[in-house]
Formats: sequence, structure tokens, C-alpha cells
Amino acid sequence: MVQKLHKVKIVGSGLIGTSIALALKSKGIAIQMVDKEAHSERLANDLVDGEVISDPDLIIVSASISANLDLILQYLKSHPRSIVLDIASVKSNLLDEVVKLSDNAANFISSHPMAGREVSGAQSARSDLFVGRAWIGITSPNTSELAKELLEELVSTSGSSLYWLTAKEHDQTVAAISHLPQVLSTALAYTLDKKKVKSFNLSGQGLRDLLRLSGSNPKLWSELLMANKEALDSYLTVMSESIASIQESLIKNDRKTLEDIFAIGNRVYEGIPGKHGGQSRNYSYLPIVIEDQPGQLAKIFEECAKIEVNIEDLSIEHSPGQQTGLITLALNDIDAEKLSNHLQSAGWNVHAIKSR
Repeated sequence: MVQKLHKVKIVGSGLIGTSIALALKSKGIAIQMVDKEAHSERLANDLVDGEVISDPDLIIVSASISANLDLILQYLKSHPRSIVLDIASVKSNLLDEVVKLSDNAANFISSHPMAGREVSGAQSARSDLFVGRAWIGITSPNTSELAKELLEELVSTSGSSLYWLTAKEHDQTVAAISHLPQVLSTALAYTLDKKKVKSFNLSGQGLRDLLRLSGSNPKLWSELLMANKEALDSYLTVMSESIASIQESLIKNDRKTLEDIFAIGNRVYEGIPGKHGGQSRNYSYLPIVIEDQPGQLAKIFEECAKIEVNIEDLSIEHSPGQQTGLITLALNDIDAEKLSNHLQSAGWNVHAIKSR
């Protein structure tokens, strides 16, 4: 495919906008960062070696839900030859509004990269944030072919996989797979605070995993949830019913129903696809007990490189003051066996390989 993206202006220098800029810059694409806050704009441009671009091929609007439409309309008018793309996580009637209010609607395309972090700002940006992640494109009969091609090139350059949905399908989907998990993580943190739980030093990786999203930006997420409240409401109703079922099972000592609920949870978890939206991967898990010393993890990675095995994922269990830690590596079956034998021969404290 012939490259069409050469110059890109990004409006909004937060985590997502700056991460996109870093990904594109690494491929030699010229970038200009624009932000209403001067210090944020300077930081982002310094990070990506930004430059002034008067005629961008693509303008990416990476702004809050409340400012999104106005900025889209502004840049469609001021840059009539540029394609304008938004990355907002709620679409609602955005496309209809653009068609109604702009004479240049064919140059607009809507999208949403399914990636993020619980931290915000340009200082948290990463060039690999989108690698292996899904990126949703919003279908519209009003969108030009050039706009579609530039989105496809943007997604490919960022290392993502493109999936096309309608605006309604998008909002329903993100309510389930993005907004609901955020609500659950925040509700869990809120519950622990209300119950005045303080013994977090005793917690394992499970609580850390579940609470990770509760560290997200309150202003941003309250705005997102309000914007998508209709799609989210039905999921919250079912979630409330699910928690009530668990509570009722405990009250009635109904272990069978409780086991059935857990079995459904297992089935859903196993159905989560692997990398790039592919089929679910059944990994083997290799536990290794390591000393609480600097460089232990790096040494394990070096051993993996020596025998050319690929780590798919990892987890670490370690409590303050503990002299040892447990690192568990996720690998395919062949690599797990190969690495286990290699590490044992090298004197590492390796334990039996486990399935899920």
C-alpha cells in the first residue's frame, strides 16, 4: 500500500494523543501537537520533536467528549483539504451532528483505539500503547474513501487491528468491555474505603489487578460514563442482579448455584481472545522463586533470550519485607518445557509447569 500519511496534526496532548504521535513519529511521519494548555502542548511537542504543519494529511482530534464536536467542526472548516478523525470513546449521534452542521462531512471519520492506561497526560505516553490492540472504525455512508484509507494506514502504522462497527454497536460494545470494568474497579475501591479496609499490605495480585482501573482520571471517566449512560445502564442492572444472586446463594447455603456462577465466570474468561483479537491462547505457566535482589528479572529475560523462548505474559507476587518473590511466566507449551529445563540446569528455583 502506498503511504499517504506524511504530516499529522494532533489536537489534544494527553495520553492517547501523544501516544499516537510517538507511534507515528517512530515511522518518520511529521507531527504537530496542539493543546489549549500551553505547557501541555510544549511537553508533547518536545517528546515527539513536533514541528509546525500548515497542511496536514490528517488531523486527529483527541479531546474530551464535551469539546469533541466543536473541534471537529472547527478543523473541517479551517482545513478543508485535510481528513479529520476523532478518537472519542462514546459516539452517540456524533456522525449525524457532523453531517448536519458541516459542509465538509465527507472528510470526517470517527474511530476509537481500544487502548489506554490508568495514568494520564503526555508524560505517560508510550509509542507501543496500541501494539496488538483493537482499533474501532465507525461506519458511515458519508465518509470518503480517502478518509477510510488514512484510518487504515494510521491503525496499521500504530500496530493495531481495525474493526468496523456502527456508532450504536460501538457504544454498546464499549459499555460492556470498557466502561463496565471501570465501574466495577471503582465500585470495589469505594466499597473497601467505606468498610475502612486498611490491610492492603496483605493483599495478593488479584486485588491489585482488580483495583488497577480505579486509579483512572475521575473527571475523564465521570464524563465518559454520563455520555454513555443509556448503553451502560442495562449492564449495570444485570451486574446488580448477579451480585444479588451470589449474596442470596451465601445466605441460603446454596453451594450448587454458587458453583454454577463460578463456572460461567470460567467460561467467559476462557473465551477472551489472545493477541490481535485472535483465538484464545492456552498458555503454560512456569513458576520461579527468585531472591529479593536487584536484577533478578533481567537475568531471567537474558536466559530466555539465550534459548530464544518468547514470554507471552508474566505476574509477580512479592510482599514488603519478604526475602523471596514468585514470578510466573506464561509461555506456549514447548517454550515452557524448554525454559524450565534450561533454568533448572542453570540453578534457578523452578517449580512444576501448570496449565491455567
